[in-house]
Amino acid sequence: MSCEGWALMGVIDDFVDEYERQFDYWEAAARTAHALLEAELTSSGLRAIVTSRAKSVDRLADKLQRRNRDTPYNSVADIGQDIADLAGVRVALYFPGQIDEAERLVEATLDVHQVKRFPPDGAPAAIPPGPTATGTNQPTATSSATPEHSRRFSGYGARHFRVRIPSSRLSAGQARYGSALVEVQIASVLMHAWSEVEHDLVYKPLEGALSTSEHALLDQLNGLVIAGEIALEQLQKAGDVRVAAAKTPFRDHYELAEFLRTRLSALGSELSDATLGRVDVLFEFLAQRSAATATAAAVEPYIDRLEQDFERRPAAAQLADLMLSADESRYNAYLAAMSAARHASEGRRSTAAISKADSEDTLALNEFVDAWVMLETRIRDLGELGDARLQSLQAQFRLLDSRGLITPEQHLELNLMRNLRNQVFHGRSAEVSPERLREAAAWLRSLTAEIDRRAGER
Repeated sequence: MSCEGWALMGVIDDFVDEYERQFDYWEAAARTAHALLEAELTSSGLRAIVTSRAKSVDRLADKLQRRNRDTPYNSVADIGQDIADLAGVRVALYFPGQIDEAERLVEATLDVHQVKRFPPDGAPAAIPPGPTATGTNQPTATSSATPEHSRRFSGYGARHFRVRIPSSRLSAGQARYGSALVEVQIASVLMHAWSEVEHDLVYKPLEGALSTSEHALLDQLNGLVIAGEIALEQLQKAGDVRVAAAKTPFRDHYELAEFLRTRLSALGSELSDATLGRVDVLFEFLAQRSAATATAAAVEPYIDRLEQDFERRPAAAQLADLMLSADESRYNAYLAAMSAARHASEGRRSTAAISKADSEDTLALNEFVDAWVMLETRIRDLGELGDARLQSLQAQFRLLDSRGLITPEQHLELNLMRNLRNQVFHGRSAEVSPERLREAAAWLRSLTAEIDRRAGER
């Protein structure tokens, strides 16, 4: 090997040595992204197997040497720009038809810097990048099919994302993982399995290139995988129809999510552009009330009253709002459901051990809920507003304003309070301080008293 060749290999050795020293950091970054995505997938009712890993040192060295033969690296910085999968998360979906939903969830949860789709639109069949993918879709010379065999099937089908974890999703102790570039791969469980097999066979230059018959067999397997994905999509649709027609309670929040997808599709909603939201919390709420309320028949009457802007207000949040209206016992049940879902996502089995800080948060939250329910009840009792349960909160506030029961300034503040309420019940309530909740509760109590006074003077 020439002096220049030795120097280039030294660049690779330097990068690998530095990576080995930082291995624990990359492994922790992958686990953090894994936990976030798994929690979001679960709460949205998307069935998937989520795994993560930091690339093994040996596989990294092999990959760099292989890629260096085609395009030599001139510096450690060149390698850093080229390799994006030191930390990786794999999402293996049960149902391939949910890949668009999963993609939107990734975009909503993480900071996405690049997206690669395999195969690209209008492109020929793709060689799978496999578990060490960079998303470049540029196989080496040893990985290309022999001239005698031309693929009949579409090859690797997946979505790859280069992402970073937003600082808002990290605790103080996790802040350093915000700079880590993580690769997220989404495909069906069948496609992930096939890509593993093909990758491990194709990228073995020391064992010789695959024969024409081996390539043909792998192509046949790809065809079987694609047929399997079609069968999974049909299985998903059959399950949706069964759940929608069943009179028995939903077995879990996945069945509730399938029911909502089926019903929203029947209404003409574009599910590819819709967000179901925290279906897990909605299911817990329904199940805690009674078995009879956790059924399709109990949810059905509210479906037609949903607004279609699901990106702004997810379907699960709208349904909860319609069911909660001015009923303190239901609000408390919903809070309990939120707590149960949060502890489940954190892997806790009991909520008995509550810290002093948690207790303070709970007291402030209860104070806010009491004040909000008092206001909703007062609005509902104002017969001149009609049946408030059939109106959105914004419509109720407009009526209060038009009847002179609140001022325009109070109307604006009420909308801010509504946003706070939505954040508490459908967002991340931990980001709202107890002091803010107590201030809001005091303002709501004062407004309710003022509405009572003005209504009594009329």
